[in-house]
Amino acid sequence: MNDDRIFTDPAGRFRRWTAALEKRFLPPYVWESDMLTLWHERILFVTCFLAAVLGPVALIPSLILAYVEGLWGVIALDSFAYGTAVAILFGRRLPLNLRAWLACLLLYVLGVGLLFMLGSVGAGYLWLFGASVMVGALIGLRESLFAVLMNFAALMAVGLYIAFGRPEWLIDPTNAVERWMVMSLSFILLNTFVTLTTAMMLGGLQKALSKELEMGKSLRQSEERFRAAFHTSPDAIAITGIDDGRYVDINDGFTAMLGYHREAVVGRTIAELKIWKDPEDRVRFLEELRAKGVVNNMEVRFADNRGVVKTGLIAATLYDYHGQSHLLSVTRDITALKVTEHQLQQARKMEAIGILAGGVAHDFNNILQVINGYTQLLLMEKDESDPDHPQLGAIEKAVEHAAQLVRQLLAFSRKAEARPVSLDLNREILNVRKVLERTLPKMIAIDLHLGRDLAPVIADPVQVEQVLLNLATNAADAMPDGGTLLVETEQIWLSDDYLDTHAGVSAGGYILLSVSDTGVGMAKEVVDHIFEPFFTTKEFGKGTGLGLASVYGIVKSYGGHITCYSEVERGTTFKIYLPVAQRQAAAEEGEGDETVPRGGDETILLVDDEEPIRRFAAAVLERFGYRVITCGSGEEAIEAIRRSDGEFALVILDLGMPGMGGHRCLQEIRSNNPSAKVLIASGYSLNGQVQRSLAAGAAGFIGKPYRINALLRNVREILDAGR
Repeated sequence: MNDDRIFTDPAGRFRRWTAALEKRFLPPYVWESDMLTLWHERILFVTCFLAAVLGPVALIPSLILAYVEGLWGVIALDSFAYGTAVAILFGRRLPLNLRAWLACLLLYVLGVGLLFMLGSVGAGYLWLFGASVMVGALIGLRESLFAVLMNFAALMAVGLYIAFGRPEWLIDPTNAVERWMVMSLSFILLNTFVTLTTAMMLGGLQKALSKELEMGKSLRQSEERFRAAFHTSPDAIAITGIDDGRYVDINDGFTAMLGYHREAVVGRTIAELKIWKDPEDRVRFLEELRAKGVVNNMEVRFADNRGVVKTGLIAATLYDYHGQSHLLSVTRDITALKVTEHQLQQARKMEAIGILAGGVAHDFNNILQVINGYTQLLLMEKDESDPDHPQLGAIEKAVEHAAQLVRQLLAFSRKAEARPVSLDLNREILNVRKVLERTLPKMIAIDLHLGRDLAPVIADPVQVEQVLLNLATNAADAMPDGGTLLVETEQIWLSDDYLDTHAGVSAGGYILLSVSDTGVGMAKEVVDHIFEPFFTTKEFGKGTGLGLASVYGIVKSYGGHITCYSEVERGTTFKIYLPVAQRQAAAEEGEGDETVPRGGDETILLVDDEEPIRRFAAAVLERFGYRVITCGSGEEAIEAIRRSDGEFALVILDLGMPGMGGHRCLQEIRSNNPSAKVLIASGYSLNGQVQRSLAAGAAGFIGKPYRINALLRNVREILDAGR
């Protein structure tokens, strides 16, 4: 036989036995209540249980003796007391306070009854003593004082009974009252001391226990709040060892951000998982932690389980975890925010460069206007056999080439003239393909994947062709040994998810034009600058750096969006998003007749702040019979008109002038003479300011640098209008 079954643990067996009794007799609610209530229930249970189990040991002899002596009141009182104790033991459904007061009152009644029936011979004063102590243990200090006073009142009542009632149980009536008073005072003194000491001690224990319960409750609430914040936070939260960086616990945000399952992280170290992309970041992190004790919003780079590099803001502090010091870190993924921030910086930079480019283009157009204008005048005076004619023709071609560069700058700054129409993008791509097949090297294959039933876009066909030719030419340069040029189209919808990581884009329907090559690709540092004017990776003399800049400006002018993705030796992809057409565009205008129109004899006011342009334009107009008055500012023009008494048949007005400017001058002219005819000129094309001037009553517009026949034709058409 196994000795373990013979020599069992008596203490353990007793604990199991008492636990079973408590489970049977204590109310079910106590197991979910505080410790103070549980101990009150236990005290009451032990008292009633011992009275029910051990009571018969004293009760039976007492009943027999009372029967022999004919003390029927004692029999009734003892029987009632025992029955009430058993009822309290089984009365679990009654409230705790009610059962406690019933038990204390039972002891008091039993004590008072025995004192009146038996006097000091019985055990009445013992029950009174127990009643007050029970009140102090179960109910409270103030109530125990009341119980002591009730005991004193009962003893005084018995003393009066001895003095005047002369009870039968009084054995020696000599000095009976005095003896009773001495005994009662001694009893009350001891009763008060024990009762109050018990009540104060238990009250102190109750307060300490209540404080501990509050602290425990506060701690549990704190732990619950921490647990809730830990597991529900979208940020990555981790608890790691300080020395070895071993993960002790992680939250769901960590697994979502880095892609690891919890089982694959807990127990492993940071070094094993290779989460820190840059080891020097961890060194810097630990140095700051040791120096300050905390780390606040340090920007670091980390890699997820697929090796994708992300950017995070990490905050950390020392944390007591199960009695040992650990590191609690919180990391917020700001990758999308950094991308958006970079895009906003790029957009602001491109906007600033665009403003600068537009200003340069405007001023350069004025210079080209003078060179080109006088060259045309000289060519008009020269015969083709003249030895100077070829040189002048070369100057004219150079000026035209320079004007083309200016138009590209204006396209980038979104100030170029455009003639948008409702355009089938697929048809334009097919037309451009024919050009590319003749111009690109034969070892470059052109592959088209065009979506079906695409909605039209509002765009200028010439500018769309320029975009495609620029991208295709760049792709060909990136494939010197041949490759594939892939052009794709599809209709898509850009949702808020895309907008969250791409600044300056609106939700809606778009036609996506993708142009990809299998060329040498570009590094990220190069991609960040490719849309900037005059930035080029080509050799000197082989590129102006304006091709992609003009593409960027054209796409933006249509409310579109352009991105570039490239990797070295893996090719490049440009994606252009053009909004789906919401309206019909105006029909494209013709270029007009190139023949030199007839002149006239009207008086023309020429307003331009550039003196060379004034001299050239005046010379042209006077050569064709017009009388010309020139002014260098809007203020001079207004004064000249006031003095002219209506002699000016036409005003040629430059928009970009210092002072009041051309637009305000136009408004002044039209307000004084609503029928005045004004031809506006600008180094910009049909941009917003020009459109506002046309809406304000300008009769026409001519862009700089203009050719002589274009100037004469516009002048003649406006003068002849309305006749």
